[in-house]
Amino acid sequence: MTTTKHGFEIRGLDVPRGAAPPTGRFGRMFPTLPARPATGLPLAERLGLPGGLMDGGDTTTQQDSPTLDAGFTFLGQFIDHNITFDATGNLGRQVDPEATTNFRPPMLDLDHLYGSGPFASPLLYDTRWHNTKLLVSPDGVDLARTAGGVALIGDPRNDENLLLNQVHLAFIKFHNRVVDGLMSGEITDVFGNRFPPPPADPNPNPPANASIADLLSVRTYWDDLFAAAQQVVRWHYQWIIVHEYLPLVCGQDSVDTIDRDGLQFFDPAGNPFIPVEFAVAGFRFMHPTIRSDYTINDKHTLPLFPLNFDDPAPEDPHDRADLRGGAVAPEFALDFRHFFTIDGSRPQRAKRIEAKLNVRLLDLPPITDVPAEIGRQLRSLVVRNLLRSEVQQLPSGQDISRKIGQVPLTEAELGISGPAYLWYYILSRPSCATVAAGWARSARHRQRGADRPAGRGPDSYRSTYPIWTPTLAEQRGPVRHGRAAPLSPAWSRTEGPGHGPALRADQHPGRQPGSGVRHRRRRRDRGRRHARHRRRRRRARRPHLRSAGFAGIAGVRPAAPAVVRGERRQ
Repeated sequence: MTTTKHGFEIRGLDVPRGAAPPTGRFGRMFPTLPARPATGLPLAERLGLPGGLMDGGDTTTQQDSPTLDAGFTFLGQFIDHNITFDATGNLGRQVDPEATTNFRPPMLDLDHLYGSGPFASPLLYDTRWHNTKLLVSPDGVDLARTAGGVALIGDPRNDENLLLNQVHLAFIKFHNRVVDGLMSGEITDVFGNRFPPPPADPNPNPPANASIADLLSVRTYWDDLFAAAQQVVRWHYQWIIVHEYLPLVCGQDSVDTIDRDGLQFFDPAGNPFIPVEFAVAGFRFMHPTIRSDYTINDKHTLPLFPLNFDDPAPEDPHDRADLRGGAVAPEFALDFRHFFTIDGSRPQRAKRIEAKLNVRLLDLPPITDVPAEIGRQLRSLVVRNLLRSEVQQLPSGQDISRKIGQVPLTEAELGISGPAYLWYYILSRPSCATVAAGWARSARHRQRGADRPAGRGPDSYRSTYPIWTPTLAEQRGPVRHGRAAPLSPAWSRTEGPGHGPALRADQHPGRQPGSGVRHRRRRRDRGRRHARHRRRRRRARRPHLRSAGFAGIAGVRPAAPAVVRGERRQ
């Protein structure tokens, strides 16, 4: 393997066959359980059509979640699109999950943001910056688009609604700002190393005895810069999932228990995959958290979708009347302070997790995987989810409950008789314990094990550098109850800014209990030295993300086209 002085591979000298991104597969977490007996359209309609058992009407304040800000619904959808994409889904016939291709690798690697990279997906990248930055609209408030209005992004599903569009845009701006920070020397890579300044343009007439490395040196610099920025963004994204998203949706105790005790039910046998129980049921627990309308900024509150999907979307984005996907005008750009706690804001809440969805989801407009030509019943998200579980031959909720050692819910608790759809069963048990177990175990294994077949761990901080914490946040450490808990300011080396990982106080060399005047003076002097060193680090680093959580990425002002500016989480 040929590498450069910056430590990255020279692209093009070790190219895998094919330009398509790596794919994964689906499988079963409980392969020995029988499929729930299919009941077809009648029961799905009873549950999922307007006026059915799962119709939650328009969202009210009484349905607010006690813990989730509204933005986490769409961060969850962004995560889901990162790890699952069944482009061959069919609601009319059964399929074998183990023979179904998942067009996303089972890794949290943001491939729906980066596509196949600058060389295989060049339409996503800005040539003015040597393909190190991702494209955005000229005014910076929307995704880049073709002349026909199609978003230039790695996954078309991320333009299905305005809110997901803006989450995707926030990650694009985050990546672009990281590129700027690395080039200018304001920030370091994930290991604390400074990146050299950009080189001069290549010599159009190189000497005859120039080496291959010399001929590629300028191109290699930009390739290394992109790889370093991509790693910074990926690691912050993974850290947010583990330390902010999962504790919020599953509970910190559940995450800690799973992280400590390891896998219990999910056994991929060294070949990671996405379980259909998770993809088709477990991770769809966020669907009930979608509100029927959202306040997107100080001027506009809009419904998610129109009540009548026959109402055409306006051609002029300035005439927007709902939150369907498509071009975004500046006056409709998201103010993330209405979706996450930023700078003391009081964001709207997500809808609570329950076995009811808002009525706008029971008659979906034409979007990526809901074509306009299908019957009205199949436009209900509930009906689609329930029929998909039959297509994928999922076990019943009662069977899985018994399998994991729980007492099944009664028919009175479920509101229906007979074996229950797994997704409906999970929503009827709002503690989310089953969801927490399936998701956290899957995520933990994907991060630690998915890279092993390649013999490297470039995409996961947990396999490469488990004690790493966000480097772009002024407050580092786990996010607990909406706050970033700072870690110890002590550092393992004192050669200057950007060196060494942060250590806990009890790990710092020489910090031992002492007594007497001499010991107290030594501790005082050591504390003063550390304080001076912290001040030097802060001045050198100039952090851009004040919060270690997603609010640091999401805290972007609509009028700032190429800069992510975070606010301190209160």
